[in-house]
Amino acid sequence: MKDFLCGIRAEGLKMKHTFLLPVHILVPAAGSLLFLIYFRFSGWSGIGQTAGYMEIIGVALPFAVSIVCGGSVRLEEENHFQIFLGSPGSKWRALAVKLLVLGGMGFLAVFGAVVLFGAGYCFVLGREGISAEAYVMLAAVLFLGSLPLYLEHLFLNLAFSRTVSQCAGVAQFLLSALFLTGLGEGRWQFFPCTWSARGVMLALRSVYQGEGAGTGFWEAGKTVLICLLLVGLICAIIGIWFYHYEGRQCND
Repeated sequence: MKDFLCGIRAEGLKMKHTFLLPVHILVPAAGSLLFLIYFRFSGWSGIGQTAGYMEIIGVALPFAVSIVCGGSVRLEEENHFQIFLGSPGSKWRALAVKLLVLGGMGFLAVFGAVVLFGAGYCFVLGREGISAEAYVMLAAVLFLGSLPLYLEHLFLNLAFSRTVSQCAGVAQFLLSALFLTGLGEGRWQFFPCTWSARGVMLALRSVYQGEGAGTGFWEAGKTVLICLLLVGLICAIIGIWFYHYEGRQCND
């Protein structure tokens, strides 16, 4: 446990003078401010404004995760993965620490973006929005839906390069936006990059239309079960791959 905490501290020190820490503060603050200014003068309904903001966060998360994972792995490339793979203890600990730190910063960024928007919508714009509990639920859906993306993009950056990861992030961004339409019906559960955007859309529907609208989202636990099975499969595949991982050429 002590080694794990030391690894988290070391990861934080490595990121101290990079863009990774500021971007998790500035982007949520700037994004919520820009949307509040836009909604101040737009003709959207209250439902449309809240839903649009949350869905845009969900759609943008795959590409944002590809950027921050690329920046994190770039720190390991600078020393040719010697510290990352040569640190004492279990080999998986280095990957788990990096995943935990990036996920923790993502958690703060997502909740910050939602809370700032909710507070600004109510106290600055003076408009009636959803309850505080609903905002917390939406933030949780956005964050939990993004967790598999961190593992996927760490794999892409470690195995290939930042370019591959960012291209995948763009493709996931487009797929996530596309699956907000009817094309996503019955399919979105099998594509982790769509979980945040599609999940928050269905969660908002249950908030505005009552508990009965949530039955399509939960579908007697079928959706949750599919997502958990996919997460387990992704973890198993990447875990086995990482066991044999010995670094790559740092020529990106």
